[in-house]
Amino acid sequence: MRATHLLSALVGLILAAAPAAVAAETFVVAVNNNDRPFGYVDEKGDLTGFSVAIAKELCKVLKAECTLTPVPFAEFVPGVAGGRFDFAVANVLRTAEREKLVDFTVHYWRSSSSFVGKPGVVTEISPAALAGKHIAVQTGAMQERYLRKTYDGIAIIDAYPTNTERNAALIDGRAELMLGSTISHFAFLTTNEGQGFELIGDPMFEQGLGGEVGLPIRKGRDDLRQRLNDAIAAIVRDGTYSRINNQYFPVSIY
Repeated sequence: MRATHLLSALVGLILAAAPAAVAAETFVVAVNNNDRPFGYVDEKGDLTGFSVAIAKELCKVLKAECTLTPVPFAEFVPGVAGGRFDFAVANVLRTAEREKLVDFTVHYWRSSSSFVGKPGVVTEISPAALAGKHIAVQTGAMQERYLRKTYDGIAIIDAYPTNTERNAALIDGRAELMLGSTISHFAFLTTNEGQGFELIGDPMFEQGLGGEVGLPIRKGRDDLRQRLNDAIAAIVRDGTYSRINNQYFPVSIY
């Protein structure tokens, strides 16, 4: 056998024995882009925020290529349940009602809800005090469900697709109050637009207004849920979670 033929044969044997390249696992991840500081578009046009950063770090731990897809809040649970998204990293409170539709990972932060308004306009949160008042809330959020259950026929409940639109209703006077995540409200109150507003009443936890926020996953994907649980534990353990937390919040929300 000529030397060139021998060399070709050896190369062929080496290539045949080499393991095939394994494509990276891919996930479509739902996030928010209108909920500062959790998910929003910054001045450079980049998608950023606490939940966005957490999503990216989880995907690194999973060694997966993730496509972060911004969608309105109301689409998170049905989108995951219907298979449009593999999971969501957003402010989806774990509730018994939602657990009928999707499974959840362990929590990645804990939430409460608060009202925000102008000082002196509304001084207490009671049916009498809120009678006839416009209250802005995000469509599909547990806060909307609470308002419609508690104040329907008493207050005027205005639901908006995004927190940005909800905030705008308060800023321009279309609403006297808004109800949402206490942590999100803190971020709003530190902006120029948030000056002149304040938290009204105490943070609320009951009736689905506070508790554990996990990652919704389609039912039956127990392996992915466990891997995400492990990934959340890993970024908490190695300090990555604290670094991201401290970038956006003055206290730990874990």
